[in-house]
Amino acid sequence: MSASNSSMGRFRLVSWHMTALSLLAMLLAWLIIASPIGVPSYVIPGPFAVGEAWWDAASSGRLFIDILISVQRLLLGAAVGISTGILFGFIVGLSPTARVAVEPVINAMSGIAGIAWIPLALAWFGTGLGMSTFVIWNGMFFVVFANTALGVSRVQPSLAESVLTLGGGRWDIIRSVILPGAAPDILTGLRVGLSFAWRSLIAAELLGAPQGLGQWINQSATLQRSDRILAGCITIAVLGVILEYLLVSWIAARTVVRWGTITDASRGGAQ
Repeated sequence: MSASNSSMGRFRLVSWHMTALSLLAMLLAWLIIASPIGVPSYVIPGPFAVGEAWWDAASSGRLFIDILISVQRLLLGAAVGISTGILFGFIVGLSPTARVAVEPVINAMSGIAGIAWIPLALAWFGTGLGMSTFVIWNGMFFVVFANTALGVSRVQPSLAESVLTLGGGRWDIIRSVILPGAAPDILTGLRVGLSFAWRSLIAAELLGAPQGLGQWINQSATLQRSDRILAGCITIAVLGVILEYLLVSWIAARTVVRWGTITDASRGGAQ
């Protein structure tokens, strides 16, 4: 085993240990806060009560139906947000004039929280799939667009000129130079945008969707079931981590890591 592989293995081992210690510390703090000497259980229920509420919902099948609905909405909205964000990001990134003209508008739109669009989305699309798709698209598009445009604009022109010197065309420049060079910034946009989109979706479900994890939490709040609310929040957090790993890390392993742009998809460090 080489020295670099050995050091990478040690880094991963230490990372897993630190993550486990952090989770144990959070669990211990939760047990203390929810103990008889801490906060009343109807305010913050303990881990066992939350686990029992989660199991009851999972056993009935309702929780998994809501999870499936939320994930389907996220994937559809994310597909639209990613594709349009990357497409327009490339167009603007390749043109300095367009980037200067569009950048103030994008910065202004990015400053508007995704949840602020939900009332308008409800008026436009009702409570159907169109509403959730728009909210998720809004949460992803501007972040992916801005990072893609930044990544494309940062590629050295001399690299493109080298491809032209060797007889390559514009498509060769995009495929061989611009895409690999901009990929780390694009992946950063995907990672941040996915978290924004996930939060926007849950907020949309809380306010207007007939089903989904957000609506499940909303119904639990109506029933004053804080144990179910916390169970839903933990489920959302775990799903967010899983989706980020499955989507972003999977893409990174097959693009920037394979190309040698970064050394490890899980670390995201530059080579």
